[in-house]
Amino acid sequence: MKRWLLKISLGLLVVAGLFLVIAQRDRGPMVDGRPLEDWVQDLLVTADPARREAAQEAVAGLGTNAEPWLRRTLRYTDPVWKRPLISVVDSVPLLEREDIQRWANTYELSEIRAGGVAGLAALGQAATPAIPDLVTALGDPEHLVYNNALAALRSMGAAPLGEITNRLGQAQGDHRARMFHLLRYMKRDATPAAPALLEIIRAKPGSNEANAAADALSTMGIGAVPTAVQLAVDDSYTIRVVGLEALSRLLPVEHLLWEELKATVQLGNDREKEILAALEDVWGNPAEPYPTLSAAILRGTPRSCEAAIFLMSEAARPGNPYARKLQKLRDRPLNSGREKLEAALKKLEAAASASEKPTGAKSTSG
Repeated sequence: MKRWLLKISLGLLVVAGLFLVIAQRDRGPMVDGRPLEDWVQDLLVTADPARREAAQEAVAGLGTNAEPWLRRTLRYTDPVWKRPLISVVDSVPLLEREDIQRWANTYELSEIRAGGVAGLAALGQAATPAIPDLVTALGDPEHLVYNNALAALRSMGAAPLGEITNRLGQAQGDHRARMFHLLRYMKRDATPAAPALLEIIRAKPGSNEANAAADALSTMGIGAVPTAVQLAVDDSYTIRVVGLEALSRLLPVEHLLWEELKATVQLGNDREKEILAALEDVWGNPAEPYPTLSAAILRGTPRSCEAAIFLMSEAARPGNPYARKLQKLRDRPLNSGREKLEAALKKLEAAASASEKPTGAKSTSG
């Protein structure tokens, strides 16, 4: 009997304590008789559209005055003692399980964090000072929180780039993966993060993180090409392949070249060294962003012009687009590279003659 009374007393104390914790929590400024905490819950995707619209107006009405409380919500976590105590209370007679879960919702504070993130998203650009908190929220274990953080950061354009770039090296696992997701979303705007992605790819070649970093790099456009070239000329064959794949996505117009190089760069001979040096000469300099080999030939420096002709000749085959481009260049005025061009054209003519020679034909002597 005494043991039964002790359990009841303990249960009542726990429930009273939980009520006290909830009552003492700062629920934010009041808007139309409701605390901000209630309003931001209506911003979540699970809320009715009409309520969500009213909540957006309430948060917008507060403006930056809402920001301090919203940022504090991102640091709310369920106390470590909450779940064990609920298990104890759950065994107490006269208390219904549904009531216990309603009084002490174990997910309550994660919902508060999600509401805070949604509230910051509703503020739009006015929430820019909260970017560090939102980037931290990407690592939250609750999907309701990190999904809303992703939505909030996506709505800010390129503004979160600096914070993400600075923290890529420290983040791990899912947290870093969500940062990669944002970089892919930013595309060209994320180009300044390319060097950080390069280090991740080199540090963990072949890992899921390295693959995700390479995917993000491949969406950044012409500005990321020099970084991809650094990967393509790396001493590691695994990293080299990643670089060539990134280049094939950044410069798809040169797909014939990338197909040729993917098939031959593992040979390790002098020709390979010349190819890799030519890649650096054409696309390795951020100050010379050539969108195509033709642009490097016609508008580039003497070094990039000669290197571009050499690369074009490596992928040229009789009748293919590169062969036709080289033949057209014969009648174009070039500032440099004329000797490279003539050598490439002779190589093409020899290949064409060899392909026209009948199979099994033998030379005769008189």
